[in-house]
Amino acid sequence: MNIKLFEYFIRVADEKNISRVAEQLFITQPTLSIQMKRLETAYGCKLFSRSIKGVELTPEGEVLLSYARNILRLYNQSFDEVSQLQQNRSVIRMDSNLTLSTWSLPCLIYSLQSNPDFQQYYFDMTFSTIESVESNILNGISDIGYVQNSKPHPDLVHYKVGEDRLAVVVKGDYDIPDSVHFADLVKYDLIYSFDKLVERPPLEKTLQKYGYYLKDFNIVMSLHAIEIVKTALYQGMGFSFLPYCSVKKEILAGSLKEIKVHGFSETYPIYLVYLKDNEEDPKMRPLIQYLKKSKTSEFC
Repeated sequence: MNIKLFEYFIRVADEKNISRVAEQLFITQPTLSIQMKRLETAYGCKLFSRSIKGVELTPEGEVLLSYARNILRLYNQSFDEVSQLQQNRSVIRMDSNLTLSTWSLPCLIYSLQSNPDFQQYYFDMTFSTIESVESNILNGISDIGYVQNSKPHPDLVHYKVGEDRLAVVVKGDYDIPDSVHFADLVKYDLIYSFDKLVERPPLEKTLQKYGYYLKDFNIVMSLHAIEIVKTALYQGMGFSFLPYCSVKKEILAGSLKEIKVHGFSETYPIYLVYLKDNEEDPKMRPLIQYLKKSKTSEFC
């Protein structure tokens, strides 16, 4: 089966629109539809349900999507590993959730690549959305991972290296005191950051610990990506609850400001995850020991 079929399938599943994907791929809509029909024929089932609004995955399509992402990832990784082996370098595949891979781990990767002790390694960074980091490690797709929600398994080690926290953030010059009570906070507009990937406990559950609910706040918009939330914050549209690591740079630069809320403190653990057997692996052991010792000191 042509690997392109999986690539097309993933794009249609994400966009939910065959015509739009066809335009992006510079092919005709009938051509792309035929390719999707070929995939459905190969699996002997409907992968999409079609309507005037676009397409949605069937239950069978949802199952295939998780496999298709991993198939495409492994396909691309195979080229990287062969290339690096030709240069006598070992590939280490690092995995994490979207938040950590976007705002915390690039500096760690750079530090590792610059470290003379790890010059024989090539670090390939990715992030997981469909399959968990733990699942990818157990299935040999990734070697090492970082997570904020631990999923214990007898073959895995979850080693706590640090933590992140939930921050209340506004534009640098937003008209709000630097320190408030929750009773004051509900008077301001909330830009709700909806964590569709469930990387952290739901905000609603967090607020309940402090005697509040989302319905108590004036939610002016609900956004599904932190970068989009930050764009709204820059426009002074309100405040938001965001992981500190995602706004640390902007807070230090002064473009965003963290508001202290009396009595409010919400932290998330960060775990280094790897196979237990890798503690005795000559290639992996020095790296694991280094990552345990450095903890989060080399995160961005």
